[in-house]
Amino acid sequence: MNIATEEALLNSLHAYVNRFEKTNSREDLLAIASSILTFQQKQGNLAIAPNQAEDLIQQVVNQFQKETRLSAADATTDKLVQEVHQWRQSLENQVLNTLNAYAQKVQPDQLLNLLPETILSILPLVENVQLRKSEAESLIRQIQSKFSLPNALALVIDPKSLAIAEKLLEVLKFGDLEKMLQDSLLGNQDMLNNTLENVTESLVENELAKILGNDSLHLDIDLDVQKLMVKQVTLKLNVMGASAPPSKSSEEISAQLDEEIERFKASRPLPIRLF
Repeated sequence: MNIATEEALLNSLHAYVNRFEKTNSREDLLAIASSILTFQQKQGNLAIAPNQAEDLIQQVVNQFQKETRLSAADATTDKLVQEVHQWRQSLENQVLNTLNAYAQKVQPDQLLNLLPETILSILPLVENVQLRKSEAESLIRQIQSKFSLPNALALVIDPKSLAIAEKLLEVLKFGDLEKMLQDSLLGNQDMLNNTLENVTESLVENELAKILGNDSLHLDIDLDVQKLMVKQVTLKLNVMGASAPPSKSSEEISAQLDEEIERFKASRPLPIRLF
């Protein structure tokens, strides 16, 4: 691990907390440290492997909790943490605005029962970069604390958020396909040999291609929707990284997938052609 990178992240975490945070639970600190790294990666200023990033974040937060720093940050670090804070606030606002727009288009109980999952589905629609588990969980907590269904239903929604909500509805029409994809990935022995936190978009994309290449199944799903589904499933599997592996064998999951494909074809007769 690069000592300079670790020290820079520690300095940035201190600067962020001193400027913006009133509370600093471990969960908050992990999310902030992770957001700082993600923002730097987003800007092209940092390249780091996923497993190294997780180790770095844990080490920096451990060190942070052992010391107190009240000295002012240097100008470069101060500028960075202000930009990170602005990005986090913007992301939260975009997700909340889209959630409000989506709430006007679905049954209330359908939304409230699936609020965390819906937030994770919205994220790739408003931010191209993949968030880590601690960041996503922090964002979910923030959105859940601010979301009010009565307020959402009474709001006049801006056109951009409405358009994003429409795209979300388009992707969620293929919910059965998403479930098939997740089940297939959880039965993938190559993935089970690694931590879920290291699930990549390329792995998910390859698995989706296998399903869509099924000789008996053709879905009218455009490339943009496929790309969004890949990002959504990658994020969801990374966030559930601490979950236990599936109890079913690969053969059982394969049989389940065959059954779900048949059910999926029966439930969606219009966009499916059988060959």
